[in-house]
Amino acid sequence: MTKPSKQPAKQPAKVPKNWPAHVTYLSTPLYAGISASQRRQLQTQPASGTPLAEVPPTLAFGPSAQVEIRRIAADAAHPARGQHGLFAARRLAPGAFVVPYWGAYHRGGAGRHVGSDYDLWLDRAADVAVDAARAGNEARFVNDFRGVPGAGGRANAEFREVWDPRRGERAMAVFAARGRSGGIAKGEEVLVSYGKGFWEVREQEARKKAPPEEGPREAEDDSPVAGAADALAALKIAGES
Repeated sequence: MTKPSKQPAKQPAKVPKNWPAHVTYLSTPLYAGISASQRRQLQTQPASGTPLAEVPPTLAFGPSAQVEIRRIAADAAHPARGQHGLFAARRLAPGAFVVPYWGAYHRGGAGRHVGSDYDLWLDRAADVAVDAARAGNEARFVNDFRGVPGAGGRANAEFREVWDPRRGERAMAVFAARGRSGGIAKGEEVLVSYGKGFWEVREQEARKKAPPEEGPREAEDDSPVAGAADALAALKIAGES
């Protein structure tokens, strides 16, 4: 079994603009305590079903030319105001590959990173998840579409499992939504759906932290919780700390 990573890798010399100093930038994933058997499973394409989409084999390792990180400060209505978001640096066609999701590959069950908003299941059968809380790439900054002005009530991007031919291994990545006419325009925020499960967990956590109420509870709305809008989907993911 590989030894757990005790600290993030050394910060590379080249990082994307607006990258936070307290997070290590990754151009490939870290491996934190997964076994050789788990690595072999990730290095094997699924034997049946629809073939996985692929990371472009010519994609350079390092900062992406497809997206840029921006601080959301001007729009008071944005649920992630004061945090960061991921924006298209060029037009992204419907279904187009956007950016991989890098982080620490770790055991998804007993080794699950409790409390991390950046933890995403990669392969449940192999029991491997990827967490970008302390080290990751641009994908960790993608926001949920709910409550975002101009989003039209739907996500314009999605997460998909992919095969990375450059590394001979499976990964997760962000793609422009296939069913969205026109794709994602240059300068438009890249938005995914975190999924119902994410918001249910956040609601449960908020209730545990809330002080006891003497009167009857008022009906809760369906808007995002302030400060939680940088999470990603599928199990638990996020985009801003």
